[in-house]
Parts: sequence; structure tokens; C-alpha cells
Amino acid sequence: MFQSVRVSIRCVLRYHLKFYPKLARDVHATPILVAGHSKWQNIRHIKALNDGRKSVLFIKLARQIRLAIQAGGPNPAVNSTLRATIDEALKKNMPNSTIQSILKKSAQNTAKLKRYTLEMKAFNQINIICVLYTENFTHMKMELATILRKNFSNYTDVIHLFDEQGYVEVIAPQEVPKEDLLSCCTEHAIEAGAEDVEVMNEDSKLVRFICDPIDIDKVKTQLGKLNYTIEHSEHAYFPKTTIKLNPDATEAYEKLKEKLRAIDGVEDIYDNVEIVNDQ
Repeated sequence: MFQSVRVSIRCVLRYHLKFYPKLARDVHATPILVAGHSKWQNIRHIKALNDGRKSVLFIKLARQIRLAIQAGGPNPAVNSTLRATIDEALKKNMPNSTIQSILKKSAQNTAKLKRYTLEMKAFNQINIICVLYTENFTHMKMELATILRKNFSNYTDVIHLFDEQGYVEVIAPQEVPKEDLLSCCTEHAIEAGAEDVEVMNEDSKLVRFICDPIDIDKVKTQLGKLNYTIEHSEHAYFPKTTIKLNPDATEAYEKLKEKLRAIDGVEDIYDNVEIVNDQ
């Protein structure tokens, strides 16, 4: 289980103000939350549900490898994002031969994937943000529309019902002592331009830096310069309010998500359905 501790950067700004006077206007204040009540705590659980079956997961990992190559080149030695993506694929049991094949094909593919979001309403009660990467958005939107129509769902404006947030998960450098992990990461968060920092696991030094979505790449770059190991980053959507589904509705929605995830290009699915922890 994660030991989750969250700190508001605003709380330490007074100490740093003489060194970082500009940040007093840029960093957002949020209340300190006790462990177990972090807004971001369940993100791994949500992601596990969204990843689905192994075949779908491997398709997604292949797409992430292609995106990493598209952003920084095909050489993992100089492309830290690609190196981290390959490491993640290996951790999730993707064969090395498959990874090498993906690397070869992706390096030869000149077509660029672009990121899009589609807003949906399912069964007249579930708000959905679907994130996808594709070379042909028009065709993919039509393909998804067919699935929605057959499952009592449709496109509609729901993004205002979600909060957008970026985050970068990292392993703190060896020189940062565990006993000073939170304070050191707080200083580095200010330096990197993050808004909040959350220690996910003290033993492994897994830390999440929370930021504005448009600053994800900047935060990743700065943390890399500070010798952090980048594990994962994401532009995520969190519902402002959630709903509970009865068993029949839950089963129907799970089937719909499975059909959506099976479409090559669908990266993530965010919704307003309340997550039930198995803790």
C-alpha cells in the first residue's frame, strides 16, 4: 500500500520567497490533506481498471513507445522518455522481442500521432472523457460513434464537469535521504515549476509532482536535470462529482469501456463513476 503524504507548496513559499519571489504569484494554494484522503491517491487504481486485458495493454504500450520515439528519437540512450517507456513495458511482461519489433517499426513510420479528447455521455448518467492518439481523427471519431450509438451513448459537452491536472511520477535520486524526502522534493518542486508534491512510497522514494497539464514536459525536463528517474507522466481528468452505479449499470458500462478500449488509439478513459477500493 502507498503511504501517501501531500503538501501544499504555498506552505513553504515564505521560506523560499527571498530566493523565488516570482513564484508567490504562480503557485496555487490548497489545504493540506491527511494520508488516505488525497485527491490523487486512487489514480493507480483507476489506471489499473482502464488498462484492461493484456492484449489491450500491449497495444497501448506499443503506442506509448511510438509516441516517445516521435518526441525524442529512437535511441533509448539519449531519449529518457523512451527508456522509461521500455522499462515500463518490460515490467508489464511485454517480451523484449516484441519491444524491439515495435522500436524498428516506429522508427520507420513517418506519420505523426496527435492527441485528441472526445466528450461522451453514457446511459444518460455517466460523463466520459476519452483520450486518444491517432493519425486519422475523423475516421476514429466515426468508428467510436457507432459503438456509442449501439450502447445508448453519445457525444456531448462534459469537460466542464472535470478538473484537468498533470502529474509526473518519479524515483528520487540516491543522494536524497529518506528522512528528508518530502522537504527536498518540495524545494525541487518549486524549482521545477510544480504546484504540489506527494510522497507515494518512502521506501522506494516514489514521488508524484502535480502540475498544470501544459507544464508536464517542463517539469519532467527539470526533474531529469535534478537526477530524478521519470517513471510516468499524465494529463489526467478528475470528476468534480461522482455517481454510484447499480450492478446492472456497472456491467453494461464495463462492456462499453471494453469495446472502446479495443479501438486502437484509445489511450485513457476517465469518468464520474465512483471507484470502490478493495482495501
